[in-house]
Amino acid sequence: MTKPRIGIIGGGLTGLTAAYQLAKEDVDVVLFEASDRLGGLAAGYELAGYRMEQAYHFLYKTDEFILAMVDELGLNDKLTYHKSSVSTYYGDRLYPMESPIDLIRFTPISFIDRIRAGLTVLWLQRERNWRKLSKITALEWLRKYAGRAVTDVIWEPLLRGKFDRYYDKVTMSWLWGRVLQRVDSRDSKLGGEALGYFNGGFKTVIDALEAPVRAAGTDVRFNSFIDKIHHDETSGKVVVTMRGGEEQAFDRVLTTVPSNVLAKMIADYESTDPTYFQKIRSVDYLDAAVLSFCTPQKITDYYWHNINTPNSPFVVFLSFTALIGTEDFDGNHIYYIGDYVPPEHKYMSMPEEELKALWYAELKKMFPDFDPSLIIDAGLFRMRNAQHIVDIGFEENKLVPHETPCPGVFMCNFSQIYPMDRGTNYAIRDGNRMANMLLDSLASGTTKVSTPTVPPLTMPASGRKPAPETLAVNTSK
Repeated sequence: MTKPRIGIIGGGLTGLTAAYQLAKEDVDVVLFEASDRLGGLAAGYELAGYRMEQAYHFLYKTDEFILAMVDELGLNDKLTYHKSSVSTYYGDRLYPMESPIDLIRFTPISFIDRIRAGLTVLWLQRERNWRKLSKITALEWLRKYAGRAVTDVIWEPLLRGKFDRYYDKVTMSWLWGRVLQRVDSRDSKLGGEALGYFNGGFKTVIDALEAPVRAAGTDVRFNSFIDKIHHDETSGKVVVTMRGGEEQAFDRVLTTVPSNVLAKMIADYESTDPTYFQKIRSVDYLDAAVLSFCTPQKITDYYWHNINTPNSPFVVFLSFTALIGTEDFDGNHIYYIGDYVPPEHKYMSMPEEELKALWYAELKKMFPDFDPSLIIDAGLFRMRNAQHIVDIGFEENKLVPHETPCPGVFMCNFSQIYPMDRGTNYAIRDGNRMANMLLDSLASGTTKVSTPTVPPLTMPASGRKPAPETLAVNTSK
């Protein structure tokens, strides 16, 4: 008998994990990746000869799905936790923001407002019903409960930096998820938030997933762009048309591309389900520009720097080596600068050296001793559709099932992680879920599988699981 054939479009961690799980089954898999490497936003590259990520990544101690995969892959000895250190840059000054005492000492707001800010975060830590926070924007909720001064100085600059023109549209449920995630990752032994990182970077995980995928005979195709997907009624196959005209036929196809990209690939099916297309086209995305650089110069003692100064040209600056140390980098220091911008923003098209110069100049304002001439190496990456916008009504108006109107084609991207934010942990979870869904679809002989609109928030990260329809949404975590 001919083996079932599955196509996976997108070699980020969701697509790669799905391929890894399918490699354990008697299935032929072809993995299409538009870039020249696997890993998506966590893809690696060499900076001054050191293995780094194109965009900064780390693990929380609560990232159960990727941690289960790390255990399965035998990588526990490669993972180390480090104490994070956080600061806020405001009014030409750097303020530590690691403890309640630091908040009490944050003089840009009054003492009463500092207490109010702390109580607000404390309440968010203990809140477990995210749904009631999905009907109000983060800006509106914060102004109401944290107060205007706290919001103007602490929260609004971060929302503007993270979401640009959508800063006043994002729901409070998104911010709740981020606060809960960071608080739950605190480690009493380390004395604060614990962040995990791999020896050799996240490429250690990507390589460990890729090896068995290739060993199983999976065809991994880089620099592969897909123009169209359609279902052939005569053969019952899903036909993928690549740029240049090559066609490949599959029994099932999983796409992990952004919603707006999928809409173009299966545009021929809009008349069969106009509401589905309206939903996926209405998901807004921001792009990201990320610069990493290596220098012998120590610039700061802190790992994470929230930039709350109005009109800053970037939203975050972090010292990677302030987190994990300089031992593996020959005493050099690694830094990242990042910003989220709309697709038409100048950062996505301006000359690389011009953008670097702009950001270095701003960094020198923050740290007058910073000397750009000492930089050994730098890498600039511009990533399309890097952050989706979770606005009011997202679940009802923009969230769609994994089955698409094109028979045999499934979609899974980070906009469906709702209510949590995108990240490696949920990418692994959803890769596992989608592998099971594809296998269940093949076993049942139908292209439709009943699935919840909002995926379960808790679920084992590896091994065969119950069919998705038997799983309930857990809103208590």
